[in-house]
Amino acid sequence: MYDGIHKNAPLSNPIELGDRLRITRNNACITQEVAAQAIQVKRPTLVAIEQGKRRIKPEELTKLANLYQVSCNSLLRPDSVYIDIKPQFRLSHDNTKKADELIASRTLQKLVSSYVELERKLDKPLRVAYPTEYPLSRGQLSEQAEDLALQVRHSLGLGLAPIANIMTLLQNELQIRLFIHPLPSKISGMFVYHPQLAAGIVVNANHPQTRQAMSAAHELAHFYTRRNIAEISWIDSDFSDEERILHERFANLFAMSFLMPAAAIRRSYQDIVREQGQFTARDLLFLKSNFYVSLEAIARRLEDLGILPTGKFELLKERGIYQLAKDILGEDSPACHTLTIPRYILLAVEAYQQELITEGQLADMFDLDRVEVRARIDELSHLFDEIEDVLHA
Repeated sequence: MYDGIHKNAPLSNPIELGDRLRITRNNACITQEVAAQAIQVKRPTLVAIEQGKRRIKPEELTKLANLYQVSCNSLLRPDSVYIDIKPQFRLSHDNTKKADELIASRTLQKLVSSYVELERKLDKPLRVAYPTEYPLSRGQLSEQAEDLALQVRHSLGLGLAPIANIMTLLQNELQIRLFIHPLPSKISGMFVYHPQLAAGIVVNANHPQTRQAMSAAHELAHFYTRRNIAEISWIDSDFSDEERILHERFANLFAMSFLMPAAAIRRSYQDIVREQGQFTARDLLFLKSNFYVSLEAIARRLEDLGILPTGKFELLKERGIYQLAKDILGEDSPACHTLTIPRYILLAVEAYQQELITEGQLADMFDLDRVEVRARIDELSHLFDEIEDVLHA
């Protein structure tokens, strides 16, 4: 299942290894009692192992790695990064959701830790200077969302222009660690912040690109409004926590305002009507394409702004607007996975070329097939070598 270790293999510092085991157990939502039973010891013995007071045996480490679904190699590798962000997540009491939330939170922990590990290997830390948080009040959420969206756009020099690639924007301008990775289908994205890891966002690689953009903007709202509370965002989910309902509603409103500023939408609509005399289905498709959002998102935004009558989108669906969009604009297919995110892949290739990391470790970091990682890294390494030869000839 997971890689074992040789009985004579040297182990890491017992205190550091014990702390890694504790963090990994917490991430797996496994109690000390269950872990102790897995290696056939008493609970106090497991506590002593996690505190570094009792050195773990190789066979015990292998069993715990299997139980926690991690590799022994990652636990023993001196420069592996293990920082506990799991307690920030408020996992659901709904058992049908808990398993998916566990998968998602463990995925985020692994991706962020791997990213930091690559940075440390290359001595290229992410330098951040995040803006202060935006306090929400109990007033009109839509107005607050519009205000914050415009403030953020202004600070980034965007004006009212459409955002062609929010993923690049979050990484390059805000220094947020962004990942596109497969998640359970009902989870659209996640956000977490840790002082040692900075801010991290994961969006679901299985969702269409326009859904991913909306998810990224949704998580950006959490970054601005309550940075120290990790969030797992569900599609069409109800919450019993009144405060969480407030913040989720705000995040949805912010995402719409950030990607489709009211002033920009109104101006586009007015220009169309002034030139053509009416607003047509072709114009709806144009706005969808121009603002890089889904058909439903642009239609709902037009309804919210009073440009289209409420309920108009439902009628459009019945008449076949989705098929028209598909025929004209093509499929809204899922975007890439993390292996194609520029900063991440550049770090990975550089570390691989300097022999600071193996393809097996990269596959484990990216949670991808080893053959796929090898092919991608080898291809990019070869291209980099050829280009460097030209640059330095």
